[in-house]
Amino acid sequence: MDQNQTKMFGWERTDEVNEFELNNFDLIARFYDELVSWAPYDLWVIVLLRHLQELGLEEGSRILDAACGSGLSTIPLARRGYRVTGIDRSQAMLELAREKAAAENLEVRLQTGDLLGLDIGESFRAVICMHSGLDYILELDNLQKAFFNLRRCLEPGGLFAFDKCLDEPDFYREPQRDRRTLQNAEALFEYSWDRKQRIFQQDCRIEFIDSSGAEKTVRMVQRMRAVPLGQLVKMVEKAGFKMLREPRQFTVTNPGMGIFRAV
Repeated sequence: MDQNQTKMFGWERTDEVNEFELNNFDLIARFYDELVSWAPYDLWVIVLLRHLQELGLEEGSRILDAACGSGLSTIPLARRGYRVTGIDRSQAMLELAREKAAAENLEVRLQTGDLLGLDIGESFRAVICMHSGLDYILELDNLQKAFFNLRRCLEPGGLFAFDKCLDEPDFYREPQRDRRTLQNAEALFEYSWDRKQRIFQQDCRIEFIDSSGAEKTVRMVQRMRAVPLGQLVKMVEKAGFKMLREPRQFTVTNPGMGIFRAV
C-alpha cells in the first residue's frame, strides 16, 4: 500500500484477523448495499425464477431465502408474489431487509438463522442461497451439514438453487487492491487467493464519519472456500438431492447457480 492510502485511512496494514472481524456482516451492514451495487440482483432473480418455473415451481410458492442478508434477493422474490422467508446470521442485515419490506408493504418473514443449525418449523417448495451464502462455510464437514439442513427445509420434490465458488483455474488471480468512494465513506479492498487452501480472502476497510463527527474505521475480512465441482455435486447428492442444472463459475451477468431437486 502506498503512503497516501495509508495516511487517508489512518491505519497500517496487518495480516492478523481476529474472530470478530471474520465474515461478520454486522460490521459493514450500513454500507453493504452500496458496496454490492454492481450486482444485478433483480436480473439474477428473474433468470433464476425462469429456470425454477421451467422445472415446476408454481407461482406464489413458499421460498426460503437462506443467508438472505439485506434482502437483495428476498425483496424481488416477494414483489413477484412468492411467499418468502429470509434467514441470516446478521441482525443488522436483517434489519435492513425489514426496512425494505416495510417500505414496499411486502409480507416477508425474516428471522435469525444459521445454516449449521436451522430450525424453521416449516417446509418450502424451493430454497435459494444466492451470492456466496455458502462460500463462507470454510470447513467441508460443516458445508455437508448445511446441505443436509437445507434438504430438511424442502418439501418432497422441492428445488434447491445456489451458487458456489468452484475450484477451477479461472477462480484464482494475483493479489489485487481496489479503492472505492462511497456516498459517505471511503473503502479499500485487498484481495488474495490461496490455491493450496482453496481460500479467497477479501480484506475490506471502511473509513467514515459517525453521527458525533468522529472519524471511524471498520474492518471486515471475508474468507470463502472453493470446492471442486465433482466433489460439490457429490456432497449435495449425499444430502438427498438430484442435480438438474450443473453449477457454473460465477460471473457478474450470470451467478452460475446450480439447481437440484430433493429426492
